[in-house]
Amino acid sequence: MKAIVRILFLLAAVNGGLVYLHYSQSANADGEGANSGTYRQEIEVVNRADGLYIRHHFYNLSESRHEIIWPEGSVERGCEVEDSSSCARLNDSSVAFEEGERDQQSIMYKMPKKQPLTSRKLFKKPFVLLKDAKPLTTVLHMTDEQNIGGMWVTGLERVGKADKERITYRLYRGVGFVNELYWQPEDVPLAYSSNKLTLFGEGIDKKHNDRLVKMLESVGGNHVSVVLAPRNQPLYAERFIVEKTGNMSQVIKQVARMSVQSRFVLPTDEPSMNSMLASILGDEPVGTKAEQGAFLRLKDSISEEQYQSFRQNIHEKIGKEISSSDLDQSLSNILAFDTQYFQKTMKEERYNYPFLLLDPRLVMLDGEEVPEVKVVVQNGKSFYPAEELLSKMGYTIRSNEQSIYIDSPSRTYRFSKVGPFYVMNNRKYDYKEKPYTSINKKMYFDENWLRRIFLVLIDKSDETITIEQIEKLIKEMENE
Repeated sequence: MKAIVRILFLLAAVNGGLVYLHYSQSANADGEGANSGTYRQEIEVVNRADGLYIRHHFYNLSESRHEIIWPEGSVERGCEVEDSSSCARLNDSSVAFEEGERDQQSIMYKMPKKQPLTSRKLFKKPFVLLKDAKPLTTVLHMTDEQNIGGMWVTGLERVGKADKERITYRLYRGVGFVNELYWQPEDVPLAYSSNKLTLFGEGIDKKHNDRLVKMLESVGGNHVSVVLAPRNQPLYAERFIVEKTGNMSQVIKQVARMSVQSRFVLPTDEPSMNSMLASILGDEPVGTKAEQGAFLRLKDSISEEQYQSFRQNIHEKIGKEISSSDLDQSLSNILAFDTQYFQKTMKEERYNYPFLLLDPRLVMLDGEEVPEVKVVVQNGKSFYPAEELLSKMGYTIRSNEQSIYIDSPSRTYRFSKVGPFYVMNNRKYDYKEKPYTSINKKMYFDENWLRRIFLVLIDKSDETITIEQIEKLIKEMENE
């Protein structure tokens, strides 16, 4: 038994040392040092009958004081070796590493268990954190002395394993930190592994695997682990998923959410932003059918050049706060038109909302500003709101189930809701292309039809859209 333990700990030391060296070089290459509020860590976990015994090593600590956030319920907190330099900065009350030059410190603690593991178990926040500092990389050694079998999942990539007669050992490593540890009695075989995705399961369709890999590479989020088995009960953790094999559509959506949330700071009241950002960055629709439809409508409504510029703008916001209004503003800058598309679809969850652009220019009617008139651009055509504009031109609007009536002292119109025609001053006119449309249950007139039917001149400059009624112009000329 002692020989087995020595072999396992020797393997752990060798693997840990190699991984430590690799990530030390990686962190230094990124310019992260001991004074940056970051650190690297190595965690050794041993599963025994009464609890998880944990040794926690911190590397590249800054010289400043670090307050320790102990896991709730943890006991036997303290130094791994008393009076050792590896624990010299831990204060007497074990609440902080005090100021000091030693950049490596080690502590130990225990997470008690009420009973041995027999059914699946999720340990939430079982590891120490340092306040106002974040781990750049994590190496995790998982040793099971109970010979309970099954599998351990952390959300980090599994890079090593050893199975002996009474002890099993697993080695995990990755960028960042996952403060969750999961065990289940069924050991599911490894199907795919990379620095972005670890997939456990059998009979997985390759196209689903490829889709997950493509999305993770496009979004660039943290590593995610997925455990698939026919009898699995769904579990969605911070960076791993346990799900039934047949629920791949739900898995893909959840992986998208995890990846995006690891890359952006998102509003809590805009849950669909996860799917939209994953769809844009991965250039493939993700999420519910309604969410996918909103993405496809966006892509169909702008040019490829505009779409790629928009994607680049989103890439530049990685690591920052981003909301639906930010997406609207970014797209508006590219298109030179205002839009509320993302606020309507992502925030208000009106997924069928049409892709509309608002012309930012001020509308002038007969020499006066009419700021309430907002010109909408859809499919390259300009549409004018009937109620806001025509009421300013002296018309009244009413309707019933069959017709829309628009009247002024000098002219009356009836637009049939049944047939393709309208009547002006008792004279009928047929049309092939409808002169008006309904946008969000409001009536809008096509610009060309507005000119023709209501006898107006429309002139556009960089700043304004000028509308003039021909009848008024004639009267003004006569008065002169």
